[in-house]
Amino acid sequence: MNTIDDEMVERIAQLLENLPSNYLYQPDLLTEDQINEWNQLRNNNILIANCLRQQYYLLEEAIYKKEISQNKYYLVLQMVEQYKARWELFQVAEKYVKIFHSKLKILNAYIEKLPHPMKNLWHKLVHKVSLEKYPFESAYDLFVETLREETDEVFRCSLNYYVVPIKKWREATTQMTEILDKGKKDGIYPKLKNGEINALKNKLGLDKLGFSWLGMTLLVCQLEAPKDKLLREKLIAYNQTLKEALSIAVKASQKVRSFVWDKGKVIYASGAGGIYPRP
Repeated sequence: MNTIDDEMVERIAQLLENLPSNYLYQPDLLTEDQINEWNQLRNNNILIANCLRQQYYLLEEAIYKKEISQNKYYLVLQMVEQYKARWELFQVAEKYVKIFHSKLKILNAYIEKLPHPMKNLWHKLVHKVSLEKYPFESAYDLFVETLREETDEVFRCSLNYYVVPIKKWREATTQMTEILDKGKKDGIYPKLKNGEINALKNKLGLDKLGFSWLGMTLLVCQLEAPKDKLLREKLIAYNQTLKEALSIAVKASQKVRSFVWDKGKVIYASGAGGIYPRP
């Protein structure tokens, strides 16, 4: 169980209950499905925020009214622990992230000598941020950005053509929980075989992903945890809460069909799977 002081609990709760970001909500430009998606994401975060405050009445009311499933109930509770663990990890990790970022500009000089696939990946994910000034004044600022990135990015998926293959997502998430489980003793993720890496790329659509501060922070944690006992302890705790959250999410998605965002509308896959009939 992770513990944080009341003042920080309230700061994080206020942040969560105002995500996705207000600027993304433009009802005159959004479809009904997009508005529903924004409201659903906001309502989910309000439930988590109130549970952070130990005000569980909204969550209890939601399950009583059958607005959420039992698995969704447990997922909300687990996300409370996950965000607490993330905050505790970031308090230790942020100084390393700042140092790592300062080295990225130097690395640019060497990237051009690498094979094209690695060079292209660098330019896609890291090059732009490597040229920018480190944008955070504190561990909290970095933490805030990762929460904002996550929720806003989920909503942005609704603004473009975007396929959500639930079966592949469940398989990849199960694989990720196994990876976290193997690495839980020291917090360091085990080295993956090429086949395992390719499976994750295919199922998660990693080619569609861009840079994220959470991804960079976890990468830095992998590099620094062997040398910092406190960081290692916080990383192990974070990985455990993440593994449990992912396991619950897989259960909660068992009855969810694959779908695609197309011109602002949700189109569910047919019974055959993988086919999205147009209305």
